[in-house]
Amino acid sequence: MDTPTLRALPRSGALRSAESVFSIALLLALVIAPAASLAVEPSTDHDVVIVGAGAAGLYAAYELTNLGFDVLIVEASDRHGGRVYSDTLGDMGIEHGAEELYGFQNNFVFNDVEALYGNGAHVQIFRENNSQDTLLSMDGGNTCWVVTGDCANDGDISDYWDFYYEIEGGDHANDPTDVTVADHMDNVLGIDSTHRAYHLYEALTPAGEYGTTVERLGLRSLARQPWDMSGNVYGLAPTGYLDALDALYFNSILTKVVLNSPVTVVDTSGIKPVAIDANGVYHYAEAIIVSVSLGVLQAGLIDFVPDLPALKQNAINTLGMGKGMKMSLRFSSQFWENKMMDVVTEGPTAECWAPKKYQSGALDHVLTCFIMGINAETMTALADDTARINQALSDLDEAFGNAATPAFVSAVIQDWTSEPYVLGSYSYPTVGSYPGGTSMREILAQPVGSTLYFAGEATHNSAAATVPGALRSGERAAGEHNTAAAGPPAAGTPTSDFSASVVSGPVPLSVDFTDLSSQVPTGWSWNFGDTGTSAAQHPTYQYMTPGTYTVSLTASNASGSHTRVQPNLVITVPDPSIISGLGCGTLALTSLMACRRKTRSRRAVQPNA
Repeated sequence: MDTPTLRALPRSGALRSAESVFSIALLLALVIAPAASLAVEPSTDHDVVIVGAGAAGLYAAYELTNLGFDVLIVEASDRHGGRVYSDTLGDMGIEHGAEELYGFQNNFVFNDVEALYGNGAHVQIFRENNSQDTLLSMDGGNTCWVVTGDCANDGDISDYWDFYYEIEGGDHANDPTDVTVADHMDNVLGIDSTHRAYHLYEALTPAGEYGTTVERLGLRSLARQPWDMSGNVYGLAPTGYLDALDALYFNSILTKVVLNSPVTVVDTSGIKPVAIDANGVYHYAEAIIVSVSLGVLQAGLIDFVPDLPALKQNAINTLGMGKGMKMSLRFSSQFWENKMMDVVTEGPTAECWAPKKYQSGALDHVLTCFIMGINAETMTALADDTARINQALSDLDEAFGNAATPAFVSAVIQDWTSEPYVLGSYSYPTVGSYPGGTSMREILAQPVGSTLYFAGEATHNSAAATVPGALRSGERAAGEHNTAAAGPPAAGTPTSDFSASVVSGPVPLSVDFTDLSSQVPTGWSWNFGDTGTSAAQHPTYQYMTPGTYTVSLTASNASGSHTRVQPNLVITVPDPSIISGLGCGTLALTSLMACRRKTRSRRAVQPNA
């Protein structure tokens, strides 16, 4: 049998011509690739950019806007309000975050709420009297009432309340050293985690109230942390907390909020401060106010350029950020007594209260549970929300004789520690937070130069971990910038803007710049990014060295001046050697393809073995 031979078919002239065209097209494409692949980043320009649309950032924007500044608020999440988050469960208003409104002392929002909603807008809660009492669960479901029952007959409970008033009274402010509350409890009081009343210390004061655990609270620092507001606590009867804040302050500036834009870089080292978000947008401003949570700062989610001062970074690292969640459960019937304001369970569900105490018109039966510190960690470690709800029902069953589970209807959980742009409940004083003199909170609040400011509940020295404290910190930061800037830009100050004829090309690259500034500027100062400058209104500039250059224009007149930096006008001048290398690479690729074709042809005419 003859061995067949394979013959190479002749390639058509049309195909050879197409290959040549392809090679030339590929070469041209690679040569012009630097221009085609130029990163064109959008930008915004405002007087002040605020990072974070929580209560502090929004109120800073409210204050600055009223003063006449142009403001932008850049928010990482898909909603405004931060840790103030109002919702409903059935017909009951619930708060996923902040819920307590303190009295009028150093709290302007109290009077503003009353002025808007009238008398009766605030209902005082947690008063422990005949109509509002606390139910404590002990020893596997035995309960007692603090005021109207026999809790006082239990020595361990009495010891707890003595310690409560010791903490609230600041009795340890002059201790020689700062130790954790847990160490003090164990070494001085003989109370460790196995003590039958230990859950009271974790669920109530000091741990629960401060959003953490006794193992992390600094005893002396806690005693030294000042408090300048009323001790009375109120709930809002007619509306949700965020709804009230929106109506009072925020609705007027919500159009200035950009959502879903987590800021990853705050750079104050360049021509003009800029906050760069994860979408690649450059937000330029005369000043930047950072109002994100302490948890975000501690996680390093924002890269500060240059690095923050060592003292400020130390303050960030020293202060504590609590772990916490809130769970609201709806029931078909009320299995607790009318006088119950709150109940302290023995499990990780910790403390729960009935918001109906300040929403008497609601018909549904709801308990909201406040789960902080080690209790929050325990709940978070469970498999899913179903497991967490089952744990809460089990804890409530223990306190109420198995009445919770049969009446359960639905629940909603807000785990603040798992929120990627919050990472915790609120700040608390650790060991060393108040060493004497300037506190870590005061250091955190200090501006960096005249362009970078900080706000947020963690920066307020005497109302930390509260919404009023957050609002007041925003007011402070806005005032600091207003003072440093000597007020907003005067009327008639130019708003600088410009365009460029080209943004890429080989050297020498000649670019025509056109001034587009408003308000009739009379002076122009161009910076072309390579040490070149010009005072012309519409200059032409030639780039002689390959590189990437950022261009800015400062336009001025008798009213003032304004600088515009546009990253979408970054000039890219490709290095000729890169173009040459790309060309050689293309030619080499073309030659290699031809060589492979010839090899295939030679092999094709050889007989098979």
